[in-house]
Amino acid sequence: MQYLPFFRCYLILCLYFLSVTIHAEPLNIPVVETMVEQAQFPRQIEDEQGKIVQIPRYPQRIVSQTLATDEILLALTIPSRLIALSGLAQDPRYSLISETAQQMLVPLAGNAEQILSLQPDLVFIASYNRAEMVALLETSHIPLIRFSRFDSIEDIQQHIRVIGMAIGADVQATTLIAEMNQRLNAVKSRIPAGKPLRVLSYDLEGYSAGKGTTFDNMLQYVNAINVLTEQGIQGHTKISIENLALWQPDVIISGTSADKIEQTRQQLQDNILIAQTKAGQSGQIIVLDNRYLLSVSHHIVTGVEQLAQALYPAVHE
Repeated sequence: MQYLPFFRCYLILCLYFLSVTIHAEPLNIPVVETMVEQAQFPRQIEDEQGKIVQIPRYPQRIVSQTLATDEILLALTIPSRLIALSGLAQDPRYSLISETAQQMLVPLAGNAEQILSLQPDLVFIASYNRAEMVALLETSHIPLIRFSRFDSIEDIQQHIRVIGMAIGADVQATTLIAEMNQRLNAVKSRIPAGKPLRVLSYDLEGYSAGKGTTFDNMLQYVNAINVLTEQGIQGHTKISIENLALWQPDVIISGTSADKIEQTRQQLQDNILIAQTKAGQSGQIIVLDNRYLLSVSHHIVTGVEQLAQALYPAVHE
């Protein structure tokens, strides 16, 4: 026991010199943190189909085949671990990471052969990826995590947790979710009490979002009622424009690319049937950036914030 104080001093000195050596390394992330993350593998992850995915080692060659996982991965880890992104990653009309994706100079792999040629150690896909691609990847025995639920902010947060666990970024995932919840609570705290607004989503092609969609979930944070949910309509569906005159929403929400927001709003307002609705008569036709409004990554929180600001401009000045 008499040597314990000396041992403690020795250990502190060793840690100090180790930290000096670490900081001298020309790396983008702390080596100590990386070593700790690597020590937490192998891992088992259960995907949304109930399949157990074995991840034998700390993934350093990650392929993402959905825009949502592109965006989440770049929020949780360094770009150098991503060796391929989805086909939408570089497109500024849809992607909120387009500039970063363009700078990364990684391939936008679109089929199983391209993905396998990159020799990844982890691949993220979604239920809407092509079945033949999924089947071929499954036979490769590369760890493959597939997401299939995109109906709520809770689903998105679960995706963040799973991705964090799969890549060894548990702490970063927990922090990102906490930031999302903090911002969502801030939105709710500023929404005025009173009768909820009746809101209908409607784009230029006639599509709307009903019960069980992220849009429906977003409205719950801004004290608004989804008109399609009132009508008992589930999911994303095309509706007749005559129904807008019948249902008389207080507000019509539409989405488009950032460069066409005013043009889209004017096209909706110029429609005779839309102009005759409560929303049209009061000028409550709101057009938002689709990258946030339709997001299924953590960026959906910005969509909620923009929606709240558009619905209640007086309390967000």
